Amino acid sequence: MKDLRVGIVGCGNLGKATLRLLKDKRDVWRFGDGLQLSVTCVLDINGGVADRNGLDCGALADCMESGRGLEAFPGFDAALNFNKILEERLIDLLVELTPTNKDTGEPGLTHIRRALESGVHVTTSNKGPILVAWKELSELASSRGLLLGIGCTTGGALPSVIAVREAMAGADVSLTEGILNGTTNFILSRMESGLAYEEALKEAQAAGIAETDPSMDVEGWDTAVKLLILAKVVMDGSLTLKDISVTGITRLTHDEIRQAREAGEKIKLVGRGWRENGRVRASVAPERVAAGHPFHSVSQKDKCVRYVSDTLGDLFVSGGASGPIPAAASAMRDVLCAWRTGFLK
Repeated sequence: MKDLRVGIVGCGNLGKATLRLLKDKRDVWRFGDGLQLSVTCVLDINGGVADRNGLDCGALADCMESGRGLEAFPGFDAALNFNKILEERLIDLLVELTPTNKDTGEPGLTHIRRALESGVHVTTSNKGPILVAWKELSELASSRGLLLGIGCTTGGALPSVIAVREAMAGADVSLTEGILNGTTNFILSRMESGLAYEEALKEAQAAGIAETDPSMDVEGWDTAVKLLILAKVVMDGSLTLKDISVTGITRLTHDEIRQAREAGEKIKLVGRGWRENGRVRASVAPERVAAGHPFHSVSQKDKCVRYVSDTLGDLFVSGGASGPIPAAASAMRDVLCAWRTGFLK
């Protein structure tokens, strides 16, 4: 039995979902995989709770979901911070779930860097650090023999990173493209049904699919960030957001949707990275997709990714549930895969 002490940093919806998942899957993982995950600390910007003997994940999730917040949990310490967690060697695995900052990667970048420097494994949902410092962090993790799980950063439950690393191992990937944002795909699917953009957006917000401020999604930046992470991991690209052309869906009209439908096509927000004259190029834009294209059938909240390689041909992956629990499960999936392959033993 392998016992990993887990520290969760970030107490938003994904932090709550991770606690709930760790409670619900505790016995499954312990007996099915021989892996015991004990949460020894949970931290947010106001402080946290810690116990070397393990915290009650269910009670923590109940407290946070009730609206009382982490501060209401017995033993909450406003002085507890990330440095103290590392200094007291409270964790073996960091689950970094702070919000994405696409410009600086902070505070997640510092958390992940410090954890790896301290010999702590990492899995994260945070796109910012991977976008800003993938090469540095991956080399640091490799040099220390540590896990750096990033599957959740590029489509949540969609196994975009796992698929290409396993199925395309040894191949030279020349094209990476996909529908990487479920919110925009849902809005476009609803527009195909006759709704105007504003109506489709309101429906997505009412269903909890779109944020109150949906700009990262609908303006194409979430897709761009995910695409660039994949390009860095899969194609060894060194692009930044300044190097990529990004067009969202906010200017699409019902007439454009109707014209595509009448031609048997659908409009999808597609992120694409390709090699050109020895360099990696990338773009994000709405495209008309013909009926025979694999993207044509990807609807509602679903996402997909396609890779083209020299020796292993094309790989197309679609699906993966959306929401906090599937996203949390994808972050923990990296840990379970590392355990099953012997990496964490």
